[in-house]
Amino acid sequence: MNIRQALERAASELPHKEALVSGASRVNYRELDESSNKVANALLDLGTGKGDHIAILMTHSPDWVINYFGVIKTGAVAVLLNTSLKGPELDSLLRDSDSKVLITEKEFSQTLSSYLDSLPLLEHVIEVDTDSYAGMVARSSASSPSVDLRDDDEASILYTSGVLGRQKGAVHTHASIMGTPPIVSARIGRRRDDVVMDLVRFSHLFGLFEVLFGSIITGSTVVIVPTFTPRAVLESVSREKGTMIFGVPAMYNALAMVPDNILARYELGSLRLAVTAGAKSFPLLMRSLEHKFGLSLYEIYGLTEISAVSVSTASSRKLGTVGTPICGLRILDDNGKEASRGDIGEAVFNAPWAMKGYYKAPELTAEVLKDGWFYTGDLVRMDEEGYLEYIEKKSFIIVTSSGLKIGPSEVEFVLLGHPSVGEAAYVGIDDGYRGQTSTAFVVLKEGHTATAQDLSALCYQNLADFKVPKRIELVDSIPKTASGKIDRKKLKETRRYQGRSRIESP
Repeated sequence: MNIRQALERAASELPHKEALVSGASRVNYRELDESSNKVANALLDLGTGKGDHIAILMTHSPDWVINYFGVIKTGAVAVLLNTSLKGPELDSLLRDSDSKVLITEKEFSQTLSSYLDSLPLLEHVIEVDTDSYAGMVARSSASSPSVDLRDDDEASILYTSGVLGRQKGAVHTHASIMGTPPIVSARIGRRRDDVVMDLVRFSHLFGLFEVLFGSIITGSTVVIVPTFTPRAVLESVSREKGTMIFGVPAMYNALAMVPDNILARYELGSLRLAVTAGAKSFPLLMRSLEHKFGLSLYEIYGLTEISAVSVSTASSRKLGTVGTPICGLRILDDNGKEASRGDIGEAVFNAPWAMKGYYKAPELTAEVLKDGWFYTGDLVRMDEEGYLEYIEKKSFIIVTSSGLKIGPSEVEFVLLGHPSVGEAAYVGIDDGYRGQTSTAFVVLKEGHTATAQDLSALCYQNLADFKVPKRIELVDSIPKTASGKIDRKKLKETRRYQGRSRIESP
């Protein structure tokens, strides 16, 4: 089944069922199908066609979904751009992707105004919040375009810094995009009557594949929360009677820390499960989330290049793990040999839904895809029961001056166990002459107090001496990537050569 067929089937079977909800905006499946047909026909009238690259740079809304399906129905390839990126970054990706059309909003085209004229292949900039766009779409036919789409046609390019540490476009076909949504939906028990609260953007694989397409193939309703705040989520769940939440660990950490007297103001009894992906979760906070909200948490492990590869299920769920693999898995030690059960090694997956490759980068593709196996650069461990635990990316492991290795999340778990700590990030910062200085950045909960000395003492009580942070900084916030992960790279870069912090351990 290709992407167009998935939507058309839902529109045929459930024409009046709400597909998308965002505030006062409500779009049923027939309207989503017909509105995207109008966009597709308007794009075809502009001269775009099968194989062209059309970039989408829009806020998180039903309009994003309508325009995405419109692009797909022309046979073009949707290039998904992150609205958090700055002008120079977007300019670089528009060039790299060879985009012929940019579908965006006025605020973003203004940001890009000094770059657009110099993009050699860009022919059209379409602003969806203008009268000209409204008129163009209104004049278009609501009938499905007669474009032949095959499962192996390229459908989307998603940019990621992922495995190799620099931005490159992962090319996915209709088949690779539609590979995991049925599997994940079955594992988490998604139903037609579910109301899915979406906290993650569709420009990211988790939001597009597992939230949007997983809901469409089951005929569920997706409630879009444009900007994450705990209050926005609670209000949306209460108003729409949400049954499922899709988010990333940082969002769930924030929800888990909402006081009980605040939660009592909202009707949350409809919730039955939450799904998390994108970063390592903290079992302590996840248990708190389950208890406070009366739901079950399911974890998914995946990458932009190969989508979901391990998922929790109702019958196989263990907090602190990412469930059990759904495709071929090998765990390799530093010598490239199979690691023993319980030992840490690099995860290498054989998944039929892996990306086609990195766009215009065959050498980079060859570095990670070898004989059908995708080398993730992620360290994992499988326990005796067959549950997979994500440890950390190899590049984030902290190496002491004596060569000992520290996984950041292990130390972050301890710091988050302090009742005053709201967020924690642990990184190795280049000191300019000795190597890496292990540094913990900590955000305290509002109204709570703790000193760096208190936190250092906690670490000494619970960790081997070599794992204790050499420096601890109390900060107002910790930088995040657009997908909600701790931005360790930014932390390392901005703090490099900053000198002494609030506390430095011996």
